Amino acid sequence: MEKTDLLSEVFATLRLRSDLYFRADLAGPFAVEVPAERRLVRFHYVRRGGCWLRGGGAETALQLTEGELAILPNGGAHILADDPQRPALPLHTLLAEAPPDSAGLLRYGEGAGRVELLCGFCAFDEDIEHPVIASLPSMIVLRPQDLGAQPWTLTALRLLGLESELAGDGMRGILSRLLEILFIQALRQSGTTADDGAPGYIAALADPQLSKALSAMHRAAEHPWTIGELARVSGMSRARFAERFTRRVGQAPIAYLTHWRLMKARRLLRESELSTEEVATRCGYASLPSFTRRYKMAFGIGPGAYRRQNRRP
Repeated sequence: MEKTDLLSEVFATLRLRSDLYFRADLAGPFAVEVPAERRLVRFHYVRRGGCWLRGGGAETALQLTEGELAILPNGGAHILADDPQRPALPLHTLLAEAPPDSAGLLRYGEGAGRVELLCGFCAFDEDIEHPVIASLPSMIVLRPQDLGAQPWTLTALRLLGLESELAGDGMRGILSRLLEILFIQALRQSGTTADDGAPGYIAALADPQLSKALSAMHRAAEHPWTIGELARVSGMSRARFAERFTRRVGQAPIAYLTHWRLMKARRLLRESELSTEEVATRCGYASLPSFTRRYKMAFGIGPGAYRRQNRRP
């Protein structure tokens, strides 16, 4: 399995899904504070004009200009403003004063200067903590002038702008999927540009040796892997493999394997017709009771109850 397929599998299991909050047309002096919200990746695309972005894990205010996309993966509070020093109005107050219209357009403020934004989010399964989430940077900014070596990302970014201008039928669905595409592209690129030895799950996928072990665990989660076996798959000594994997991924190899088995089980319970016993077997558990105990310990609910609550019709 190639590392890009591995990343796709992780996000499919996390149930990555995107949607739009609204399109915003802000005029004159403004400053809006977007509250913190767990498990959300926020997006702000500048359709016209420009604004400042403050917070979101960044040490200093960042200026955004037309055609640029800011991605804030950690759900932290942040402020959008025409002036980085301007006191901010809470978003809920602004929405009470000027709720979006039926087309999802929020208009606010009067005066010179204007910025048009497209604001959206990506959400994940609330109960899963995968290293790809933990290792996300506090902010990613995609600027067209910096994407010359990434024509696929530049094309998606331009299509985001064009589709938001068209505002035709199906626009919301198309824009939501484009946000997901841009998010995954940005993460994938961060792994290929990381410094040698840099921590993070994406960097581990880009590591030609560690990626072999990760792929093996994903391909055969039911196999009783040992650190020695995984080290041989990676072409490293046992000690070197364990240290490098833990440093890069943020979890020890067997801890990651255990977590991935439970993630896979969660997906199979939700989407497959397999019995709970067969799910346990395919995820490396020798008995149903041991699987049930571990699943409930991880997610606070037994596999049977989870399946009943989340089974697709």
